Amino acid sequence: MQLTPGESCALKTIDAPAEGEAFAYFKTAGEAQPLNGKWSLRFVAGGPELPAAVGIDRLGSWTDLDGEAVKRFSGTAIYTISFARPEQGDWALDLGRVAESARVKLNGNELGALINAPYRIRIPKELLKEQNSLEVAVSNLMTNRIIDMDRRGVNWKKFYNTNMPARRRENAGPDGLFTAARWTPRESGLIGPVALIPVESFSPGQNHP
Repeated sequence: MQLTPGESCALKTIDAPAEGEAFAYFKTAGEAQPLNGKWSLRFVAGGPELPAAVGIDRLGSWTDLDGEAVKRFSGTAIYTISFARPEQGDWALDLGRVAESARVKLNGNELGALINAPYRIRIPKELLKEQNSLEVAVSNLMTNRIIDMDRRGVNWKKFYNTNMPARRRENAGPDGLFTAARWTPRESGLIGPVALIPVESFSPGQNHP
């Protein structure tokens, strides 16, 4: 196996000989190429309301954008950017920081879902065109929605035969139960930086960095 720092995977053992293609090993083969330019950002699912679509020149938490809607939103937003075909060879896409999970498409083809760091995925060379469209659908946590509901006094803790006592004193409301009303909205979205990284294949068991 080939795992980068912080990466994990699930293994399945079988009694019979395994069938299928051999695992492909890759290593970095050059300097990263940042994907700079204008991104379009549109919110597609979640609540309490969908913030308006915007164009952004610099990636960062969507909670830093103007307006209150982005600060209380929990759900999914899609980032889109176009880029020219890089030089010939094998490439990986590195999303940098993501809060919290991402689903990646290139030219309408799904590359995969990323749920933890490193947010990196290999790009099949046959999917690259002269001009390419990258879509990254990012979903954040429910934290910001809960903060908003607690600030507005919405009774969302509707549970049978249980309550939600605060483990920490600073998170206790007047009734002693948990409240997130005093929390700061959590970073959300594609934080970046996003880059294309040249990679090359190698055979395991040899001396490779």
